[in-house]
Amino acid sequence: MELRQLKTFTTIAHLGSFSKAARKTGYAQSTITGQIQQLEQELGTHLFERLPHHIILTDQGQKLLPYAEQILELTQTARESIVNETSLSGTVTIGTMESVGITRLTSVLKEFHIRYPHVDLRLQFGSWDLLYQALREGRIDVAFLLGQNIQDASCTVRILFDEPMYLLAAPQHPFALRNTVQISDLSGQTLILAEKGCSYRTAFENTLAQYHVLPAQVLEVESIFAIKKLVASNLGITYMPAMAVQDEFQTQTLVRLPWSGPDYHIKTLMIHKTNKWISPALKAFFELIKEYLVDTGIGI
Repeated sequence: MELRQLKTFTTIAHLGSFSKAARKTGYAQSTITGQIQQLEQELGTHLFERLPHHIILTDQGQKLLPYAEQILELTQTARESIVNETSLSGTVTIGTMESVGITRLTSVLKEFHIRYPHVDLRLQFGSWDLLYQALREGRIDVAFLLGQNIQDASCTVRILFDEPMYLLAAPQHPFALRNTVQISDLSGQTLILAEKGCSYRTAFENTLAQYHVLPAQVLEVESIFAIKKLVASNLGITYMPAMAVQDEFQTQTLVRLPWSGPDYHIKTLMIHKTNKWISPALKAFFELIKEYLVDTGIGI
């Protein structure tokens, strides 16, 4: 097996397409196909199922993928240790939900860049479902997600913070003058919520369904900044982590409604694959996370 064959194989596996892999690597598609054919001949098995409109990994291909990724990572680390012995380098790919990225990770990322300027930090925002899938497929190194603790033998999960949830509205909203807001009061109201797949939106909507509460409409918005702007304009009510609205509380553009419905807390979770090889750069990132959490009195 040659390194270029393994690199081509992992690229095709992640992109799900020979043509996309050719564009990304700069090879002609015939070269890509030839490399995979040579690899399959050497291993004596098919690595991909060629379907009419897409390809998928065979069982043997799925077995090869984690080994190929580890070989490529070790090769890159060996090259980096020889070329640059005095400065940590490499790439750390971080997946995070937007609210966590802009509140919990900003200072950590800034400090990491100062300490390790030669490490390429790549930040990917997304929903729980998309990021968790990317983590399991090896497309990101570590994910920071909001939700309840999960049980997954293939992943290491750390609970970093307990995050209270708030029901929020503009100061001029009629509910802002109430002494209490019950769950039944949300019937007929406009709710402005995060995209489907968001863990706390799912939990909130499940609670509404349990009590047979029907909002007038639900506006689905992907950006947490946009949600806060819309709610501040008095277009509706939202439900989001308290950590995401501290600035709005200070400027009094949003207010916390006196919610008397079911209390719901979520967790900020740090997740990485248990069997994934941890590069020196990723290890340094984990150490910095631990350092910052220890400073706040929360260990991992």
